[in-house]
Order: sequence, then structure tokens, then C-alpha cells
Amino acid sequence: MSHRWMFDVLTDLETYARRNGLPKLALRLSEAAGQATQELAAAPRADRGERPLPPMPPPARAE
Repeated sequence: MSHRWMFDVLTDLETYARRNGLPKLALRLSEAAGQATQELAAAPRADRGERPLPPMPPPARAE
């Protein structure tokens, strides 16, 4: 499952906060999105909602 929805929600909340005079909340939401980006980048592919890479074929034998 993709995590894109989470970033959409955080962006919507940040926009709402900025438009409604909540700059500290907007900053925290921006930081949360940045933290999520870092953690997902460090996670294995399956944990990021991506398909695992197919296994590598065995190396060809030298004859």
C-alpha cells in the first residue's frame, strides 16, 4: 500500500493551519512530513508500500 495518502493529509492539514493563523502547527506538520520522508526512505521497500524487487538470477558459471 502506498503512503502517498499520508502526505496528502499532512499537506492539507498544513495548508489549513497556515490559512487559519496557526503557524506553529503548520511548522510541526511540515516537520512531520519531513520525518516521514526520512523514515520511509530508510525502510525496506515492502515497508514503504513498494513491491519487493525480484530475486537476482544466479551468476553465470565460467566454463
